[in-house]
Amino acid sequence: MLPVAERSPIASFDPQGHRMGPVGTLACQASVVLGLIWSFGALTSFFLPTSTGVLALAPALGAVFLAPKSVVMQFPVSLSLLAVITIVTASVAWTIDPFATSVVLRGIVPAILGVILAAGLLPLRDLGDALVWAVRLTVVITILALVAYPETRTHLSTGDFVDNYPGWHGFFIHKNKMSPFLVFGVATVLTFDRSGLFKWGTLGVLGVLLIGSTSATGISAAVLIVVAWVWLRIYQGQDDLRTSTVFFSVSALGFLVLVAGSIMSLATITGAYGKELTFSGRTFIWQASIEAIQRRPLFGHGLGALFWVEGISPETAEIWRQVGFRNSHAHNGALDLALQIGLVGLAIFAVVWLTTFGRAWRALRTQPDLSVWVVSVLFAQMFMSISEDVYLGGWIAVLAMMKLLLLRRPESLKAGRIGQMSKWSAA
Repeated sequence: MLPVAERSPIASFDPQGHRMGPVGTLACQASVVLGLIWSFGALTSFFLPTSTGVLALAPALGAVFLAPKSVVMQFPVSLSLLAVITIVTASVAWTIDPFATSVVLRGIVPAILGVILAAGLLPLRDLGDALVWAVRLTVVITILALVAYPETRTHLSTGDFVDNYPGWHGFFIHKNKMSPFLVFGVATVLTFDRSGLFKWGTLGVLGVLLIGSTSATGISAAVLIVVAWVWLRIYQGQDDLRTSTVFFSVSALGFLVLVAGSIMSLATITGAYGKELTFSGRTFIWQASIEAIQRRPLFGHGLGALFWVEGISPETAEIWRQVGFRNSHAHNGALDLALQIGLVGLAIFAVVWLTTFGRAWRALRTQPDLSVWVVSVLFAQMFMSISEDVYLGGWIAVLAMMKLLLLRRPESLKAGRIGQMSKWSAA
C-alpha cells in the first residue's frame, strides 16, 4: 500500500468528504427547480419581471461559498460548452435588436448558470430528485393555470393561415413550448422518480396534459421517448457483446424500415393528425428562414432578435411577408440556431450535442440511469427539432447539465444522499 502522501487523488477519493451538507444541497436543488421552470417558460404568461431569473442563480452561488473545497475542485470544465454560452451571450454585440436580445439574456442566463452550478456540484441522486420536483411543480402550476384562466386552454390566431385553435398551454406562451418540456418530464420521471404509485400518477398527468395540448409533435415525441427508454433498458440488460450486437442490429433495421414507411405514407400520417403537407405552414417558414440565414450567415441575427413584437425589425417584417402570417420562430431546431447565433453557433452547438450523446452512449453500461436519461431525452429532442425550436432557452441548461454530469468522475456522482428534497421524494 502506498503511503498516504503518495496516493493518487482517485485512489483516495472519499464520497463522504465530497458533499456539501444539507443546506448547500438544498440550495443547489432549489436552483435546478427554479432554473428549469423559469428558463423553459412555464411562467411566461404570468408576466413576472425579467430579473426573476436571478432567483434561480442565487441559491447555487450561496452553495458554492458553503461547499467544501473538495466539492468545488471536482467541478468539470468543458470548452465546447463554454463556447456555446459565450456565442449566445456575445450575440448582443451584433444583434439586429439589442433591446430584445438583452431582455432575453437577462431572463435566461442567470437561470441557466444556476442549473450549471448545481449540475457540477450535486450527486446524481440529489440532482435527479430536483429534476423530478421541477417536473412536478411545473405540472401543478400548469393545472392551476388551466383551471383558473380559460385563455390558457386555447390560442388566438396571429395571421391569416389559421383560425383560433384549441390547445392547452398553461402559463407557457404556446402549446409547442409546453409539450417539449412535458416530453422531457416523461423521461425524467421514468428515470429518477422512486416514489412508487406517485410516479405513475405523475406520468398519467403528463400524458393528459400532452393530449390536451393537441400537439402532434409533443404526443409523437412522448411515445417515442417511452419506446427509446424501454429499448435502452433492454439493451443494457443484454448479457454479452454478441447478443447486444444482434439486438442493436435488428432494432436498427426495424427502425429504418419504420422511417422509410413513414416517409412513403407521409400524406396519410399528416392527415391523421389533421395536418397537410405544409405542416401548418411550416414549409413556408423554413423557406423564409433559409433566405434570412443567407443574409447573415456566420453569426446570425442575435439571440431572440427575430420575431420580437415590440418595434418589429425589418428582418422580421420581411419574413412575415414571405410566410403570410406571424410565426414566432423557425419551427426547426437547426434553422432556429442558425437564425439566432449563425452557422458558427450551429457548428459549436452540434459539437456539444454530439459529444454529449456519444459520451452517454458509451456510458450505458457504467452509468445506467444517467446514460439512459441523456440518450432518450436527446433522441426525442432530435425528433422534435424537425418541426420545433428545442435547442435554445431552457434546453441549453439541460444540455449543459448532461455534459457536466458525464464529464464528472463517477465517484463524485455516487456521493451520499442527504438533501431534504431527496427525503421528500422518498416519501
